[in-house]
Amino acid sequence: MSRQESLSSATKEDKAEPPVTPLSHYLWVLAALLALLALSAGTALIKLGTWNTVINLLIAVMKALLVISVFMHETEARKLTRLTSALGFIWLAMLIGLALFDFLTRSVVPAPWG
Repeated sequence: MSRQESLSSATKEDKAEPPVTPLSHYLWVLAALLALLALSAGTALIKLGTWNTVINLLIAVMKALLVISVFMHETEARKLTRLTSALGFIWLAMLIGLALFDFLTRSVVPAPWG
């Protein structure tokens, strides 16, 4: 194979059309996001104490994972891109966890003038 033929075959592979996602796939994701939105709004109206925050954070994570996997095409991405996204989620979870740990372990200090 000559150099010219190898270059022309490489450019043909680079110009390959990406797979087209059917419209029904996006409609299912829309329905799932709307259902999660309704669930999130519904749990906000129920008095569950601290569990409201936990449940709504879990719902938010599910919505974010849906958006990342479908609209950002993470399922079709390279391994390095998927690893970077996963590490971003882990980093965010660590930051939220550390902030929550700091908030929950503080003791109440009365004001010196009161």
